[in-house]
Amino acid sequence: MAFTKNLSTGIMGKEGKTHGRFGRFFGLIKGRENMIDKDEMVLQFTDGRTTSLREMKQSEFDEMCDALAARKLSEQNYHQEQIRKARASVLVRIGRLGINTLDNWDEVNAFLLSPKIAGKMLYEMTLGELKALVKKLEAILHNGGLKARTEEKEEVNLPKVQMVRVPSTGKQSKYLS
Repeated sequence: MAFTKNLSTGIMGKEGKTHGRFGRFFGLIKGRENMIDKDEMVLQFTDGRTTSLREMKQSEFDEMCDALAARKLSEQNYHQEQIRKARASVLVRIGRLGINTLDNWDEVNAFLLSPKIAGKMLYEMTLGELKALVKKLEAILHNGGLKARTEEKEEVNLPKVQMVRVPSTGKQSKYLS
């Protein structure tokens, strides 16, 4: 795809794209409109000269878009770092529950796929789901972990002891007094 210069606007763009003159800017702020004030951004990069994108010089526009792109990249990196830390927290809790987490993804994912735990594999979970899972695993650990629940079930299945009354003969045994 070749780059062409629009002679009427002086803006470089890709052939075949119909994003308009300010497509790069609006593409960078897409989804973040409530966090970014366009007029404030333009004022900042034109040193207070204007709030209009049309009145910006090409160099100012490029500088502003480059700054937005760097900011967007750093936000994505921050989000990825948060997900990485949350996954690590989940793995630590799973390890405390007695499941080997060292290069044992089959067992980890089998545990997480349980509907009572998460119902998803680790890499499929969002940041919010990972944080909720950490709380759930903490609660399981607080209640004694996985083995405590299986021990309780085993105790319930033990045979019941029956009391039998032995009739006395009238004499007191020396052992029963």
